[in-house]
Amino acid sequence: MEIDGNDSFEEKYLLVAKADNVKHISSLLKAVNFKDVGVCFATEHGLKIVVEDSKCVQANTFIGSEIFQEYHLNDDTVAFRVDLNTLIECLTVFDGCSTNPSSTTALKLTYKEYGSPVKLLLEEGGIITDCSLRTMEVFDILDFSIPAESTVSKIILRSSDFKDILNDIDGTSDYVEFTFSEEPQYFKILTSGIAGKCSVEIPSKSEIMEQFVCNATITVKYKYKQIKPFLKCMNISQKTLIRTNEDGLLCCQFMVQVDSHTCYLEYFCTPIVDED
Repeated sequence: MEIDGNDSFEEKYLLVAKADNVKHISSLLKAVNFKDVGVCFATEHGLKIVVEDSKCVQANTFIGSEIFQEYHLNDDTVAFRVDLNTLIECLTVFDGCSTNPSSTTALKLTYKEYGSPVKLLLEEGGIITDCSLRTMEVFDILDFSIPAESTVSKIILRSSDFKDILNDIDGTSDYVEFTFSEEPQYFKILTSGIAGKCSVEIPSKSEIMEQFVCNATITVKYKYKQIKPFLKCMNISQKTLIRTNEDGLLCCQFMVQVDSHTCYLEYFCTPIVDED
């Protein structure tokens, strides 16, 4: 797919991005698609899409500028809200249509000015589809973060193994309880549902555990329905990093390999506060 790459063309738009294979981008977006609307932030480093639910759960996907064959930004930061379901439908419009399994869909994304639609031009096998998505004003979003000095526990596990463990959780459970134990060192998952209580304990020396750091034993509960969405992140990731602070804020980071590049998904969840 050819696009005009001269300076005069690029200067007309706040954002222009071109990718030879849109599948990587759609996979990253699907992993955080647990709500209808996402906020897109474009910086010189690439695209960050943020999805929130009830101000207590937030998922981010980072698509670095190196993933795109062309990436041009004419402002420090460009931000807009977009319907995530519609965006993914457009990006996957050719899925299942090609008779050539090795074929890829190319993408050109343009955003002209604030309030204008996002334009998507997709091409596969000489067939071109042109899409236009309405954008919305960006509202304030929560600034979740766990600075290194505030980290109480940090573990890194193989995503495939951790996913198998979470898949066995009783789906009727109201909550999931995580325990990070300083001594002896282990990570424990506890649920309670119709079938009763179930717990899985993973020692720090387990073969699925790549790193275990715990400065103090901490046990925190999270709503199961808020934990469940990050299973989709583990479907495409190789490693999962889990961190907590003393207040029990949960941060899960997922490392996703895209060709020779690494992308990251990030998931924050606030704990259940027990009422006395």
